[in-house]
Amino acid sequence: MTEQEFSRQIEAIAKKEANKLAVFEKNLLAVAIYSAPLAKKLLEINTNERFNLYTGKDPIDINIIAADGSRYMYENPVSDVEKQLESFEKEYSGYKALFIYGLGNGVLLKGILGNPAHSTTVVFEPEIEIIYIVLHLIDFSAEITGSRLVIFQTDVMEFMDYYSIVDLKDVLSCARLYSLYIISPFYERYTSDMSLINENMTKAFMQHLRIAGNDGTDSMIGVNHTTLHIPDMLEAIPLSHIKKQRSKKTKTAIIVSTGPSLDKQLELLGIAQSHATIISVDASYSILKTHGIKPDYATTMERCPETSEFFNSPVSAFDDEIIFCATTLTHPNTVKYLKGRNSSYIFRPLSYEFGFNDKDFGYLCNGPSAAHFAFDLAAYLEHEKIIFIGQDLAYGKNRSTHATGHTATEASQIDKKQKTEYAPAYGGDGMVETMMVWNMFRQYFEADIVNIKSLYENLQIYNCTEGGARIAGTTEAPFKEILEKEVLTEIKPHFSLPKKLNERQKEAKYKKYSKHIKSALKYGEKLQKKCEKLFLKLAKQIELAKKLKAQGKNDKINYEKLKDLALEIDDFKLGLDHKIFKSSYYAVLNSYIINQELELAAIMARPGDTDEEKKEKLFLWVSVHGTWLFNIAGGISVMRENIEKSSQKWLR
Repeated sequence: MTEQEFSRQIEAIAKKEANKLAVFEKNLLAVAIYSAPLAKKLLEINTNERFNLYTGKDPIDINIIAADGSRYMYENPVSDVEKQLESFEKEYSGYKALFIYGLGNGVLLKGILGNPAHSTTVVFEPEIEIIYIVLHLIDFSAEITGSRLVIFQTDVMEFMDYYSIVDLKDVLSCARLYSLYIISPFYERYTSDMSLINENMTKAFMQHLRIAGNDGTDSMIGVNHTTLHIPDMLEAIPLSHIKKQRSKKTKTAIIVSTGPSLDKQLELLGIAQSHATIISVDASYSILKTHGIKPDYATTMERCPETSEFFNSPVSAFDDEIIFCATTLTHPNTVKYLKGRNSSYIFRPLSYEFGFNDKDFGYLCNGPSAAHFAFDLAAYLEHEKIIFIGQDLAYGKNRSTHATGHTATEASQIDKKQKTEYAPAYGGDGMVETMMVWNMFRQYFEADIVNIKSLYENLQIYNCTEGGARIAGTTEAPFKEILEKEVLTEIKPHFSLPKKLNERQKEAKYKKYSKHIKSALKYGEKLQKKCEKLFLKLAKQIELAKKLKAQGKNDKINYEKLKDLALEIDDFKLGLDHKIFKSSYYAVLNSYIINQELELAAIMARPGDTDEEKKEKLFLWVSVHGTWLFNIAGGISVMRENIEKSSQKWLR
């Protein structure tokens, strides 16, 4: 089935009156919203062949049997499912996120979804035909459309799918509670598949938690730098002006990183510079300068001063016409060293930066390195082909980390702290040694490639590193071969420098940004006071409850007041969904909130069957929020002070 045929069939189903849709059609439309490939595979099935369906007189007497009769989903579907649902809810009733292996006959899953406490249920099903059968039997369309249920066919899952799962509601907060529940003994033969799921889910959780960090120090530095650099950004070349002038004008972009393999590609890169856009990461800028290869762009993004040193050299004729693209959160030394060069300061797609709501200067660089920034820039300018060189993401010969001429020392310092990890080798021949940071970069590239290919369907991405680790989603090929076939026949156009903002435009943006900052500061002051007031009320009750507990007088604790406080906490948390909080204070507090939610999710998952268990659960819930409120209030206070100080030179 072609994509066009699939689209036509889905559109035809969608045009039907709701009351005339069959169960399968309802489910299919819901699945198509989050996974068109799965919906397409389901449409391509004409009838079930590998599994047979048995239905009895009881509506829940449903069994699925292997076509050869060798395996049954249940011995007794009705009693088995009823007993299983009872035991499941006894153990998992308080879990917000659930991870289930297998759809079973769908009945148990429908029962589980009847508990509104389960906000997200992820089902991993290895058999496409079982998905097909179950979606014909039971209407899950409301749960799927509402994102309470997500179904994956496991044999076509990629790491990006696992990464996206962790972004679903309440999933990350349940990281410590993660366990894969097997819905039926029928699935016990799929142990290797389950092991792979557990491995990938663990990696995805770890990657998200690394991003969040365990404190907001780095984020606070980024907020300060971004706020401080607003005047420099407005004096620089807007990203939108670069796009307007240059988008789709050059077919090929070559991203130059500093892996050990770069040495062997420099001669060819010199030949390619008049035929393709060259985007240098900050670390390769000085290497290219040494070899007389002028990039069109150089990207840099770090908050730390060490990275600034890549540009600590006198401005020369070599820098003419190069546009140095830096994120706004870059270190002030980078801004200092780029004076006299053609710069463009760009908002990253982060919560604080989104608060300024200005696409003239954003939004790029979702990944963790200058190379990811370069990749996003190449796609943003709509090149038809993107080529990676020097992107080893693994150790070279003699355990080398970078190409000859790399000037920074932080790589070797990082190396000393890292345990050796392994990644698939370039070319697919075995594994190569790498470290955690590089492995994370590789996984980011793989996720980013999936996203960018979905936006630019005809984009071709080549990995011509010819060494290091394999990056899934790229076509591996020798650099010389791709240059001769795809690049050297093109002639890169010559561009003048894009225009900057005029004085009127700059002043309008200053006023817009000032209004946003003032609103954020005013909102933060009110929220901080509300937080402190609630903390004092809560601290008084918790201290009293602790004294009574120590005296063995649990029956004297005023649990009604604790219930009222729990409701006030819930009301306060609703305020944290406010767009001003999200676009200002969340940037720094998010790491604390995420890590605290891990502890709160564990409390929520505790048994609460008996009256005593419910009271203890309530006490713990309110107690933990005491520390939570104290830190939120402190974080808001620190952010208000920092934002006010960093913006004072330009605030209107």
